[in-house]
Amino acid sequence: CAAGPQHTILGLPSCLPTSDATWGLVISAFPIGALAGAISCTHFANAYGRKAVLLYSNVLSILGGLLFGVSVNAPMLLIARFLVGVAQGCANGTFTNYVAEISTPRARNTLGSVIQFSTCIGTMMSQLLALGLTVPPLWRILFAITGVISLIHMALLTMCVESPKWLVSKDRIDEARKVLQQLRKSADCTEEFNTLVNTVRAEMGPNAYTATIYDVVRGKTPDNLRHQLLIAVLGMAFQQLSGISGVSFFSTKLFNSITNAPTHSTKPTLAQILTGMVSTIGTLAALFGIAMAGYFGRRTLLIFSHMAMAISSILISVGSVKGYNVLAIAMVFVFYCVYIVGAGSIPWVFPAEMTPIYAVSAISAVSGSIAYASVFAIGMAFAPVMDVLKGYTFLLFAATNLAASVLFFFLLPETKDKRVTEMIRIHSVGVHNVMKRKYRAELYSEKDKECM
Repeated sequence: CAAGPQHTILGLPSCLPTSDATWGLVISAFPIGALAGAISCTHFANAYGRKAVLLYSNVLSILGGLLFGVSVNAPMLLIARFLVGVAQGCANGTFTNYVAEISTPRARNTLGSVIQFSTCIGTMMSQLLALGLTVPPLWRILFAITGVISLIHMALLTMCVESPKWLVSKDRIDEARKVLQQLRKSADCTEEFNTLVNTVRAEMGPNAYTATIYDVVRGKTPDNLRHQLLIAVLGMAFQQLSGISGVSFFSTKLFNSITNAPTHSTKPTLAQILTGMVSTIGTLAALFGIAMAGYFGRRTLLIFSHMAMAISSILISVGSVKGYNVLAIAMVFVFYCVYIVGAGSIPWVFPAEMTPIYAVSAISAVSGSIAYASVFAIGMAFAPVMDVLKGYTFLLFAATNLAASVLFFFLLPETKDKRVTEMIRIHSVGVHNVMKRKYRAELYSEKDKECM
């Protein structure tokens, strides 16, 4: 900010100088807020409905966007990021369950990839907008766009239906039947609806048991859900420990260190352009992931994703240490793409595909909390670690990705085209090695696929 913080427009300073430590706290306010949102969304989603939580989470995001636009100091930016984080935590945990509850078994994996694709589009748009809006005082417009997008989201949500499972749990049977028919169009899914009603009344009815976070963590549930909880937590933890948070939060700094670009510039630097290109190519990778989701199982894609990220991390370090800039930059692109294909989306769908309805929200809240806590930890630690280890930083992520590949090979069952009830029956036996034959579930029969 050449003019300094004393320069104002409409009474608002053109820039807000902060130390690296303060900026790290501002960045980390988002995952802290998301953690709070993930923990609290379970109660509200069960009490008021999935759609209602998604609508009201946008209100917090709009407030955050407004605060971004009028911030005059770092604490205001921190509060704004916290509010947006709470909205994100509520929406993420609720939306993945919402998608699982309205989709057919065959469509779940593809729709999970579509969620990641939409995330990539948002990231790409923000990076491209940042090329022209990061200079003072235009950064206020860039941050405030958060609220504008949330307004659009609220308008579009009014055209969406409520979860038929939640409607049945509230004994709104006629409304649930109408909603399911809207979702299935011309298909005759009378049998699906009757099964839904019987299952939900048993597990989600007014007198039914609903697990709390305390219940699933302490193992105080009717079924032994230790295995489901473990892989849900591992999936989210390794999603962030893969190194993606470092790439996302500090990609410009990473490219600066590789290309020796200036840290501050009034024009887009090569590092900023490369960051925008990563997001753009990541969007294309998400499209590829959607296509692959129809052919390969979640287990295969997730293990491949972590293995590929481990190799990419090693090559990023080799390129950085040896001065092979082209190799390092290329591997950052590869890293981001293989993350999008598997680890970016698949961990979010684990709970809904292996867990009884009464515990889905609680396990989703726990795993989501682990994800945001990991984002916070990586956001605070990545820059200092990179300052110390320099080009060797990504060797740490190579190790975590390799560990994830091995653990998921033995712990993660394939859920593609498998009955949820069968998955629950087979895997609600405590932590076990899924490679054993007795833990393999049958595929859907042709009759089961009529409404898919």
